[in-house]
Formats: sequence, structure tokens, C-alpha cells
Amino acid sequence: MKFHQTRGFAAAVLSACIILPIGLPFAAESRADTKKPAMTPEVKLVDDYNTWFLGGAYAGDVEKLKAGLPQYITNDTVLHEVASLPWGGTLVGYEGWVELTRKSGPVFGKISSLVEVSSPKYYQHGNVVIHEITLTIKGSPAAPQPFSMGIMEKYTIEKGRIKLIDEFYADTASFLERLALLGAIPAGKK
Repeated sequence: MKFHQTRGFAAAVLSACIILPIGLPFAAESRADTKKPAMTPEVKLVDDYNTWFLGGAYAGDVEKLKAGLPQYITNDTVLHEVASLPWGGTLVGYEGWVELTRKSGPVFGKISSLVEVSSPKYYQHGNVVIHEITLTIKGSPAAPQPFSMGIMEKYTIEKGRIKLIDEFYADTASFLERLALLGAIPAGKK
């Protein structure tokens, strides 16, 4: 297994990661004191995808989103988000990413100023790349204690594109509770 760590901007929260759409900038931990190691083509694809998608390069424009996605995925790419999330379930192809953006955008729009995402770590075995980040939601009057959670995304690469993404959250229940406490999702929608 190869290990890669970059200082690039991650994903996450959602894919991830977390998938943080609609051009919402999120703070990323910087490692300015380290040099970026060489990446395999598979790790570079995942890193470029996360930088583009999570960085909001399409600025909430669905047509720009659809135009940019073919650099990273195909119309058959499958994304498995944690089913209990408001945007969770199995999403397929370009329309799946549009649906993901539509569902997750309003949630993260309400908390974007509180979210920090660590620099990503990458692990690779063959055509599988694991993308690991830590999502932190800073304390606020509604929830004074910061909330941190690890997120891992498993990317399967085929023919130079992402074929499959599986999302894993360290504590989905607590994450949903925090989102509800902050008013990002209705309390009954967990």
C-alpha cells in the first residue's frame, strides 16, 4: 500500500468529501512547510477531483458542473453516500452529482463558515485510492464545543476515471445531531 499526503484542499465532507458543493469555500489545514510528494496518476485524479469539486470550481452552476465532471467521472460512475444523510443513498452519473449538489448545498451553505477540512491523506492499493480527511465544525453559540469526525472515501479508478466512490463517516449519528443543532437540517430529518 502506498501512502501519499498532500497539502491540497480536500473532500469532503463529504464526497465528501463530504461533498461540499455550490462554491462554498472551506478552510483547509495548510502544510506549507512540506513539499508535495509525487503522486501516481490515480491519486492525482482523486486529488484533482476533490480540489475541483470541493473547491466549488463550478460556483453552483449546474451546467458548469456537468461540463467539468467528465474530466473525473463517467455517466456510469456510482457514489454511495451514507444512507442516513439528507443527501445519502446511491447516486449515479452526472445527474446523480446534480442531485447531490441540490440536496447537500443548502445544508453546507448554513454552516460553511464553521467548517474546516484537514489536508488529505491518500493510500493506494492498485486501482483503489483511499482519501482520508478530518472534518471539524467549529464551536458556535448553538453548539460551543467543536465537533471533529474522520471521513474516508474509497475511490475505484478505471480507464483514467473514477468508477466508484464509497463514503465512510466515523460518527454519522453525531454529525447529524450537530447539523440539526446548528439548524442546517430540521431536527426530525436526521
